[in-house]
Amino acid sequence: MAYIEIIEGINRGAVLRLRAENFIGRSSENAINLPDTEVSRQHAVIRVKENYFTVTDLGSANGTLVNGRGLHRLVPQPLYEGDVILISATKMRFRAEGQDPLSLKKTGVGPAMTLGNLSKMRGIGGFSMVLTSETHAPSVSATMDASRSMFEIKDVPEGTSDDLVGTVKRLQTMVKVSNSLGALTKPQALLEKIMESIFDIFPHADRAFIMLRDKASREMVPVLGRTRDGAREMREEFPVSRTIINTVVEKKQSILSSDAQKDGRFIAQQSIVSLSIRSLMCSPFVCKEELLGVISVDTKSGLHAFNSEDLAMLTSIAGQAAIAIKNADLFSDVEKETNLRAKLSRYLSKDVVEGVIDGTIPLHLGGEKKYGTVFFCDIVGFTKIAESLSAVEVVRRLNRYFCITTEIITRHKGTLHKFGGDMIMAFWNVMVEDEDAQLDAIRASVEMQSVVWKFDCDLKKEEQSPIYLGIGCNTGEFAGGNVGGEDRMEYTIIGDNVNLAQRIESLASRWQVFVAESTYAPAAKKCCAVKLPMAQVRGKSVPIQIYSIRGVLFEENILKLNVPVFIANNEGATPASGMLVTYNLVEKSLELYCSSVPQVPEDKRISIEFDLPELPNTSHFSAKVRSIDTSCQNKTFVSVVLEDLSDDWSRSFLCPGSCIESKKSWDEMKRH
Repeated sequence: MAYIEIIEGINRGAVLRLRAENFIGRSSENAINLPDTEVSRQHAVIRVKENYFTVTDLGSANGTLVNGRGLHRLVPQPLYEGDVILISATKMRFRAEGQDPLSLKKTGVGPAMTLGNLSKMRGIGGFSMVLTSETHAPSVSATMDASRSMFEIKDVPEGTSDDLVGTVKRLQTMVKVSNSLGALTKPQALLEKIMESIFDIFPHADRAFIMLRDKASREMVPVLGRTRDGAREMREEFPVSRTIINTVVEKKQSILSSDAQKDGRFIAQQSIVSLSIRSLMCSPFVCKEELLGVISVDTKSGLHAFNSEDLAMLTSIAGQAAIAIKNADLFSDVEKETNLRAKLSRYLSKDVVEGVIDGTIPLHLGGEKKYGTVFFCDIVGFTKIAESLSAVEVVRRLNRYFCITTEIITRHKGTLHKFGGDMIMAFWNVMVEDEDAQLDAIRASVEMQSVVWKFDCDLKKEEQSPIYLGIGCNTGEFAGGNVGGEDRMEYTIIGDNVNLAQRIESLASRWQVFVAESTYAPAAKKCCAVKLPMAQVRGKSVPIQIYSIRGVLFEENILKLNVPVFIANNEGATPASGMLVTYNLVEKSLELYCSSVPQVPEDKRISIEFDLPELPNTSHFSAKVRSIDTSCQNKTFVSVVLEDLSDDWSRSFLCPGSCIESKKSWDEMKRH
């Protein structure tokens, strides 16, 4: 079991149990809802991976911090016991009982070993440490502020040699260089800091330059040159001794020339002569045997030539700089890959992108047998709606609709496969293993219907036509793999069960979620359903059994509903339309979204009539209004909480596992 403790900010003190997938964000649809303007609508997600949890920032505007460090966008970060997650002003602590990256199965593949891993392990090397309590603590002889440099010089004792003072000062500077280089990740800032450090450590240096090896050509390319007065080289050509560079590169050795004007190796070099260089040093950037570049320092002073100690110092700096350059290069690669994933995910399913990058989807034509749940969703009568709109307006309307529905599919572990005009196709348990694929597909379908109902309220306010969804799901075997040509291919699923899912969707009317028996059966105990007559569909020689899903259990005591209704008071006033969206099994209370405020005060009863084609028109019940909330989304609808429901209706339908058999024929329930 794992859970989140909110220790600061919104909902402070709350304890939330974590499920396999837990989205965090401003939207009320998230598992961890943070209604804060600084929080993105879908900000981050906590997921189970193997038998531990990770947190991923979903490209939020203001970022996510774990233990004070910002996360890279879309890159999962393992969570350890006690880790603190900060999103805007809300601080959360992760708690786990046995679900920790360090408790991975021996046969599993886990995160790379880090110092953070080691700090949590016990008994390394065959022994463990135990902290004891002493009656008399050991005496303390001296203390030192560990946050400051260990080589900081304050008062120099009399008689101390200048060489010793100079050496200690250089060591102090080296510590500062090491600390500052390790904190930089941007290449340009890193090179500037290296150059700045060179002139701090070598006060007699007149000029320095850095060259880096180009990844493509493998040639050494000058990237930064600087003089002591801070000016960059202004010549059209940067004078560099090819002999010096070649010697350092080929042998990966540092070079010192105390008097370059007389050094037989370099005296023929025009750059040495023309610049009156008296002494120079050059050292390679080498990280794990890889040559990354070189750094050179020279002086015109004949009185302050560089010595072997200076060369050792420059070599040490070059070693530290090489590690920092390599880290910055790796950091840049991570950023590029993260940006690439984000961009590709706008055109392809995130699961497909991950599969291609990590190699689980082979880049060759062919397929393999899969078993999963296939989902199709279509806007009922969209062709007629589109006739009254321009092509640009059709695209705008569809994009608004897709924005609020597609994230529901991915949040419920589905893989968004493709769009076909107003059609959405998705599947479960194909790219990502999901033991509850049928239940997750049903939950996504029911939630999409209630979200689109609210979207329709916005459209009506804008004096635009509402849209209605028909959804169909089927579960079974099919083929999954790459189809197309060698230079252009697409991952897809093909088979009779895929076609059957689309046939089932074609039977669904507005607000309806139709599923095959293979999808319904594993989730039946958590659903409210209507068993429909046997249906004859194209491509099948025998009729099939279909169920209309009108509710599904989301949490232990929360039933999410998809039940359109008409509302009227006892005086028979003109009814308003609405949608029953949530039933609390403990409180026996029902949440109703309504397009207008019922003309009845609280504590009064109202009559609810179903708008369900699969049930008789006379199906209705009554309930008492407990509260009316008019502060909902843009005030385009109101939320009404009902209680004291008619017993006969609540007992027969509002409970997980209920299934009412329809008495209507398919002609009576035809798509409308």
